[in-house]
Amino acid sequence: MRPDLEVKLTHDGREWIAADGDFEVRGRTLKELDQNIKKALESRGGFCEGTQVKILMKFAHETLPDYQRVRQYMPAYFNRWLVIKM
Repeated sequence: MRPDLEVKLTHDGREWIAADGDFEVRGRTLKELDQNIKKALESRGGFCEGTQVKILMKFAHETLPDYQRVRQYMPAYFNRWLVIKM
């Protein structure tokens, strides 16, 4: 699957953050983040109604406190895909 949008996923201790350049969306939970991404894409425009937008969220594993210990598990366990119908 090829992404329409690729963002960096981090957590600041309070919220999940999906960002890339001028695009930044936050949510307290992953579900809230997903909902906020959809809202941001709808207000930003650029995608036709009824199309599916595929978003790849690559977790910024270097933000983990014990990054060296969990490094062997990346990226399979930390990246996530979101598919939104516009």
